[in-house]
Amino acid sequence: MMTSLYSASAIQERVKDIAEDINKEFAGQDSIHAVVTLNGAFIFAADLIRQLNVPLVMHFAGATSYFGTNQKDLRINADALPPSFGGKPVLLIEDIVDSGNTIGMLRQIMADRSAGTIRVASLLKRQSSSGVADFYGFTVPQGLFVIGYGMDIDGRYRELPEIQTLGTATSSGSC
Repeated sequence: MMTSLYSASAIQERVKDIAEDINKEFAGQDSIHAVVTLNGAFIFAADLIRQLNVPLVMHFAGATSYFGTNQKDLRINADALPPSFGGKPVLLIEDIVDSGNTIGMLRQIMADRSAGTIRVASLLKRQSSSGVADFYGFTVPQGLFVIGYGMDIDGRYRELPEIQTLGTATSSGSC
């Protein structure tokens, strides 16, 4: 059973607020790198970047950690990222911060590749997560599996304009 958690209009308002904060953070920069984690963050990233005022160099890093609602091994396609960020700031755009493993691993890869300041924008942050997002839209209660607005279960429901929950308890997340 699917239940609405955050409406499309509420999401758009939060995306606008996040974009304003990011614009303030990076005001005056001639450009920044934006790294989008695929596949879940693609809709959030598309809506967010259209509201940013700083020039972007876009990168897309595939990351996966779920099969259905169950955690599996974290995999990141680091080959999709540049060999060097040249000391420029990086904005990592994520769909949800669960445990923080994905952003932790990506932060390390970016730091190893000469990233300047690294900031994380995530639409969702899991309640009681140890992962850190510098900018985030909503908190998700522990034990809810969310779908919609880019997030899925086995490739389904990404197209939903709102965030819904399946009402299914998750194992400890790994994003």
